[in-house]
Amino acid sequence: MLRSLLISLTAESSYPILGPLGRPAQAWFLGQLTRSHASLASRLHDEQGLKPYTVSTLLDERGRPLRAGGWLEPGQPCFLRITSFNEELSDALEKKIIRHTRSANQLTLYKMDFRVDEVFSTRSQHELAGESSFSEVAQDVAMEFTSPTAFRNNGLDVCVPSSGQIFRSLWEKWNAFAPEPMQVHEFWPQFANDCILIDELTAVNTTHWEFAEGSRGAATGFTGTISFALSPKSKIKKDWQQYWDGAATVMQSLANFSFYCGVGHHTTIGMGQAKVLQQVLQKKKSNLSR
Repeated sequence: MLRSLLISLTAESSYPILGPLGRPAQAWFLGQLTRSHASLASRLHDEQGLKPYTVSTLLDERGRPLRAGGWLEPGQPCFLRITSFNEELSDALEKKIIRHTRSANQLTLYKMDFRVDEVFSTRSQHELAGESSFSEVAQDVAMEFTSPTAFRNNGLDVCVPSSGQIFRSLWEKWNAFAPEPMQVHEFWPQFANDCILIDELTAVNTTHWEFAEGSRGAATGFTGTISFALSPKSKIKKDWQQYWDGAATVMQSLANFSFYCGVGHHTTIGMGQAKVLQQVLQKKKSNLSR
């Protein structure tokens, strides 16, 4: 089961926003998990490699990260988003984390106290919450990257959008956690790099984050809306043409998976938050049908 929880918060005092709060939010989340699933929390903290969850920084009412340098005022609403794409962790979120967070009434991040107003767990309650499965996430593709998204290459941040990098990241997470019969062939990253085009960029910018806590204190990534399209079958290499017919479903599925798994690195501390924009796709389809 894939899950996205949105925790609705209200600031209880006036606080400066010193930077993205993904690290203390991650620490809070793992602390909550330790209460009921200590061994799972320990594995998530200690094991190397891909993590089956994301944690956002504090978000505004539109789901965008709160800007560093501003202030939270008493009574100001904000949100924290947690996602899971692992069966054991999703089960823990449903049975323990939601209930305990609702009953606790208060949440503290980086010495900032918040009242917990609600925990949204379904899409009908809020567009940034929901649940799905690996078999249900095949749709069309236009993606919004709402927090800085970047990839690591030779120790450096790659902060320019690339269909190859984006779909390699999603493919790695999908294959690490999806049921074995649904895993995508190992040639997919190269196919995506050669055959998936970025056909539209909207308000794409580079954003630098100075994290509010932790020794690794900064990262740079891109934000904005990006549309993807398969190259025409006749235009791609002959070796790839035999795979073209099924590639749209893979591309669509991985793009929708981004809502739960995030894209790129540092997704457990707020980066790489992404979602598919259905309204953009419907408008494009309407224009094509005229």
